[in-house]
Amino acid sequence: MPPLFTAVGPFTVRTFTLALALGFAACAGLAFVYAPRKGLRRSAVIDACIAALAGAVIGARLEFVLLNWDYFVDNLNEALRLQSGGLSWHGAVIGGLIGLFIVAKLRKLPAADLLDMLTPAPALLMLSGWYACWSANGACGYGIEVDTLARYPMYTVSEAPDIYGIIAPRYNTQMFGVALAIVLLALAAVLLWRGWLPYRRFWLLLALASVATFFVGFWRGDPSPLISGLRLDQWLDTAILVFTLVIMAVRSRQRNMVSYY
Repeated sequence: MPPLFTAVGPFTVRTFTLALALGFAACAGLAFVYAPRKGLRRSAVIDACIAALAGAVIGARLEFVLLNWDYFVDNLNEALRLQSGGLSWHGAVIGGLIGLFIVAKLRKLPAADLLDMLTPAPALLMLSGWYACWSANGACGYGIEVDTLARYPMYTVSEAPDIYGIIAPRYNTQMFGVALAIVLLALAAVLLWRGWLPYRRFWLLLALASVATFFVGFWRGDPSPLISGLRLDQWLDTAILVFTLVIMAVRSRQRNMVSYY
């Protein structure tokens, strides 16, 4: 398990915060490098990235508060306390896209080009998010408790805490998420290198990230409402998947029409 705190020069920061910050920094750096290749102004692109970050934080926190409304209805003063933790990735995706599209419109940037050069972003943010959870000492995304470590393959289970600090043998769900994110990151690198699926590859990576998160959900032990046998977050994963598939279908149809004419 990663350390709860990490030394950065003379400072000590929570690994959770550092991991998320590095994930965003990697995405912004990617956009900064690729902007000239798309003929975009770097200053405008960075503005769009900052707006995406702000929208992602707002959306992620809003989703978390709504999903845990039974608690926050009596503790509204804690709803804005981001330092207490509590961010949900579906809200981050929606809020981030809204922020990016708003600034792209204001700064006259082609949103399709922005997203195309941010193809690795879903994998990078998935990697930083699961690693952040892994370092949070049971605060999020921990696995279902199992009877004994001896009955399961190495690395699939470990002694780990839950949200109450109770240490028990559990599935390594955070490690599952990290491993799947690395696979998606490799796929994103190949797509960019080969130039495959232009203007659709970002949405493909987002779709695959939602599928990966959906399947990890079967081994998660952190609390979530169940609907027809699935966790609520798995239903939200499915909604993200459907949304991305629709976008990809529209993009493919547009490209086919351009090729035809």
